Amino acid sequence: MTDHRPWWEGTLTAVAGIAAATLAIELLKGAAPVVSLGVLYVLPVLLVAVRSGVRLGIATAVASMLAYNWFHLPPVHRFTLADSRHWASVAVLLVVAVVAARIAEAGRRQARRAEQARREADLIADLARAVLGADQVAASLPVAADRLRGHLGVGVRIAVGGPLPPGAGGPLAVPLDGPQGTVGWLLLASPLERDDGVALRERIVPALGALLAAGIERQRLADDAVEAETLRRSDEVKTTLLRTVSHDLRTPLTQIGTAAAALRSPSLEDEERAELATGIEEGTVRLAAMIDKLLDLSRLEAGAAEPHAEVVPLDDLVRDALEAVGPRAARVTLEVESPPPSVRADPVQIVRAVANLLENALLHGRGGAAGDDERVLVRVATRRGRAVVRVVDRGPGIEKGELESIFRPFQRGLSAGGAGSGLGLAIARGFAEANGGTVRAESYPGQGAAFVLELPPEAEPAATRQDVPVADEDET
Repeated sequence: MTDHRPWWEGTLTAVAGIAAATLAIELLKGAAPVVSLGVLYVLPVLLVAVRSGVRLGIATAVASMLAYNWFHLPPVHRFTLADSRHWASVAVLLVVAVVAARIAEAGRRQARRAEQARREADLIADLARAVLGADQVAASLPVAADRLRGHLGVGVRIAVGGPLPPGAGGPLAVPLDGPQGTVGWLLLASPLERDDGVALRERIVPALGALLAAGIERQRLADDAVEAETLRRSDEVKTTLLRTVSHDLRTPLTQIGTAAAALRSPSLEDEERAELATGIEEGTVRLAAMIDKLLDLSRLEAGAAEPHAEVVPLDDLVRDALEAVGPRAARVTLEVESPPPSVRADPVQIVRAVANLLENALLHGRGGAAGDDERVLVRVATRRGRAVVRVVDRGPGIEKGELESIFRPFQRGLSAGGAGSGLGLAIARGFAEANGGTVRAESYPGQGAAFVLELPPEAEPAATRQDVPVADEDET
């Protein structure tokens, strides 16, 4: 990861550059004053500073001024000056050359940090595909180790679980920690340079530990499954996850990694630091939302989403779902039939189901630039003996052939343009069915879409409240 350009290469560049500048000044003496031509010595200083660092750049600056004095300022071939005013010229050029070398070095370091951040983001995405894409975590370790070996430039071995392997102690063994403790060890064949070691411990190792912990937990859940149908469906979800993990995880990981690396720059203003911190927070929220949805889907696929039923007013659950959606709920208009229906269901699961329907409508229901076309209508009522939540948007609608397929995990409708994770509708239907209900989609292309959640009502209706009544007709 570190620039290992040999010192002699920079030295040769410095010598060649000084020689070229000296020859150029000699050739241009008749066209311009020698004092003004001294600026040509700044060029090799910049070249050396960019390629080999500020120390050699400053050395080149000093050597350039000596060559300038020796070859061009009278008396030539002596390190003295006949005209005392030339001392000022030499001093100014030396200062300019040193400052230019430092500026070039700063730009070089900034570019190197940006490149390193990009490479680290690509590395973490590759590790995620390797670890999460294998049926067994152990099978993914050689692939992950090979990717790390190419990035670090040293031999790497990854050991999962158990005590530290014999003879692997000391600074060459780095623990890989997950949420519940150490899940493995990263074993290096030789020490790393200081900058590489800091990057490894602060950014790469935590990500690899979290990925291994997630892979081990997923493997444990898969091993605990005993029914053949559950295993088959779990494999289907896992295969689909491989096709989407690169985009859905790499984007926020890249955002977080790049912003975190940039925060190390001492030249950042407070406003810039605040923007980078906001980027990290946004990436974290996106990752947390994706993990929550994956956990919900995992429980549903494994048949572990056993509802804990209570008698609750359905409109209260819808309001809780609006709070969960956050500020975007300002675009939602809620209409509740009086008296509102009550249901016997698991409140947490129904809130999650409604929240996913709302997020889907808010994401795709943007048919106009402003005004009512962007609003989402939610109606709570009783229809044909069932408690109903109807979520209506004014988006592009859904093709007839997609009305069922959009409820499959990771399935994104063609009209959605690939937006969203493809999990929300599958989770909403799963929680509804776990509570004896259904979710269906209704739509005419170009006229918006409606998602209808139906639940068995409680025998006794809730007390009458002062809410906005709902029309008898269902409208898309």
